[in-house]
Amino acid sequence: MQKEVTNLFSKRTIYSAWVVFLKKICIDKLERGRVYEIVNVRDKEHFCKLLNGKVSIVEVKLASIELSIERKNAIEGVIIRYHPINCLTPCANIMYCKPPGLFKDDKIKIEKILGPICCMGGKDLVKVISSPLLEK
Repeated sequence: MQKEVTNLFSKRTIYSAWVVFLKKICIDKLERGRVYEIVNVRDKEHFCKLLNGKVSIVEVKLASIELSIERKNAIEGVIIRYHPINCLTPCANIMYCKPPGLFKDDKIKIEKILGPICCMGGKDLVKVISSPLLEK
C-alpha cells in the first residue's frame, strides 16, 4: 500500500509540500518588523530551500524592548498604547524614541522604569523596559 501512495506523488511534489508546511510554521507566524527572542533551540534540523542550507527549529517570543516614554505615563505594570516620540532634534537617544519592533498604537506593558533620559528637545522622558502585547 505504501508503494502505491509514493507512486501517486513525485518526490518534487512531496518536497514542495514540505517546504510550504515549514514556511507556514517558521515564516508565516512571524510579523515583519517585530523583534523576537529565541527561547529554545530544538535538536532537529531541516533543509531550507529559501536559505539553501540546514536550519534548526527555534521557539521564539516577542522580545522586551527598551524605549522612552513621557514621564507621566511611566508606571510599572500599566498597559498603554505606544506612541513614538516625535522629535526634530537629533540626539543619541533616537533609538529609544523610535525603537525597532514597535508600531504606533501597539499595546505595551511597562515592566520596569530604568530612569530619566536627557532629551535635547526638552521633553520630560524616561527610559523603560516594555513587553509588547499583540492583539490577536
